[in-house]
Amino acid sequence: MSDETTPVETGSQEAAAPVGFIDSLPEDLRGEPSLRNFTDAASLAKSYVHAQRMIGAEKIPLPGKHATDDEWRAVYQKLGAPPSPDKYEITAQALQKEHVEALRKRAFDAGLSNKQAQAMVALYDETVRQGQTAFSEATERSRFEAEQALRAEFGMAFEQKLDRAQRAATVLLGGVDIFDEIKLADGRMLGDHPEIVKMFAKLADQIGEDQIEGATTETIMTPAEATAKINELTARNSPYWDKFHPEHAKIVDEVQRLWGYKTPMAG
Repeated sequence: MSDETTPVETGSQEAAAPVGFIDSLPEDLRGEPSLRNFTDAASLAKSYVHAQRMIGAEKIPLPGKHATDDEWRAVYQKLGAPPSPDKYEITAQALQKEHVEALRKRAFDAGLSNKQAQAMVALYDETVRQGQTAFSEATERSRFEAEQALRAEFGMAFEQKLDRAQRAATVLLGGVDIFDEIKLADGRMLGDHPEIVKMFAKLADQIGEDQIEGATTETIMTPAEATAKINELTARNSPYWDKFHPEHAKIVDEVQRLWGYKTPMAG
């Protein structure tokens, strides 16, 4: 009897490592770059089905580099461009009619679809609308600031100065329509410019009351005019400082009255 013993196999052999999807393909396909993103047969099958469906879909062949405008026009129309500029269905609020027509022509030349043309016009329209709003606000602000400056300069004489300026314009120009017909660069009308008002108010003083029909004979002083008169009445050695002078009380009262004109007029 031999002492040698035959070894007994125990346990099962190790399970074979799973084979990856790419590795399961024929060798000539394993290096194909288009297959690298697939991890199983199901995803590959879905991609194949999708590709087959696309084969039956309508195709739009792109013209070559020597293609004519008509050939490109055919492509544009397949992509949604209308057959003529007037067929664009676009709307605008701030743009003038001639501007809209120009945009239709430009969109047609560029081969834009109706949706693309509307988006382009909408952006332009909104930009113009915002610009108009900002300009109107700036115009109103300028007009208001100019009026406040005149009120501060004219004080209690503000309304009278405006009235006299208009009456002087009527005498010299035959009316005041020009003030509401000429628009300045900042959007204000000519009659809203403070220098124009002051010029005609000064002309009214030069013309004289007898030529300005309906003008009041009682002139209201501006703060500057009142200040000049006060300085004159309160000059050194004037009766204002001599309480024994017969004109003292009268001049003091006049100075007090003139101080009332120095109060700025609120707008």
